[in-house]
Formats: sequence, structure tokens, C-alpha cells
Amino acid sequence: MSTVAPEEMFLAVGKTFPWHEVYVPDSKAALDFYTKAFGMGTKEYPMGEMGTYHMLTVDGTPVAGVMSTTEMQMPNVPPQWSVYLAVDDVDKRLKMAKDLGAKVVVEPMDIPSVGRMTLISDPQGAHIWLYKGA
Repeated sequence: MSTVAPEEMFLAVGKTFPWHEVYVPDSKAALDFYTKAFGMGTKEYPMGEMGTYHMLTVDGTPVAGVMSTTEMQMPNVPPQWSVYLAVDDVDKRLKMAKDLGAKVVVEPMDIPSVGRMTLISDPQGAHIWLYKGA
């Protein structure tokens, strides 16, 4: 049985699960909570017609997005944390996942200068974003 040093594990996790988002009705309240409770910072990313994407940072580096389910008109999305899984090809992996019983929750989309992504639910209903960076 091999052992992995914590530093190696954290690097692998950061590459495998490269992004996280928190979905809440009030994004400003979430930003306030995470900055005060955990000492995180914030950054904004202008998304043109889609508005401004708010991010939580650690030592100035963005680590997670904050999405308002009210502003984005997602009334059936409960407050939750969501995780992104890095894949080599979103469309190829989506097909493989669907062949194994996954369902598409959010159709594949491209975000300029960010990458391609799709949200699936696995055969048991757990949601995960598939993501390939730009």
C-alpha cells in the first residue's frame, strides 16, 4: 500500500477539483459571512451581459464563486456548495457519463476565457460539474 504526502494530495485535489461555488439566495450575505468567519477576501469578475461574478479568495487567489439563486432566477436550487471536476473533454466525458446512467442538469456551455462546463447528476442523483479550462 502506497502512502501519499499531504502536500501531494492537496496538489492533486486542486487539479482534480479545480473550482467550487456556493449557491445561496443572497450572495452579498454569503460574501459577508465567509469573509468575516474565515478571513477570506473577495474579487469581482465582470461577465458582460451576465453581470458580475463574485469570488471568494485566499491570500488574493480566487478559490470559489458565489452565485445568487435569486438574481440568476434559480428558484428550485437549494443553498449548497457545488464542485467542479476537471476533465480532458467535456463532451466526450458527458457522453460516457450518460451511457452509464447520468442525466444532464445544465447543458454544456462555453464561458469565454473560462472554459467549457456542464452539470450532471450521477445515477444516484449526486450533482457535479464537468469542466475543461479555456
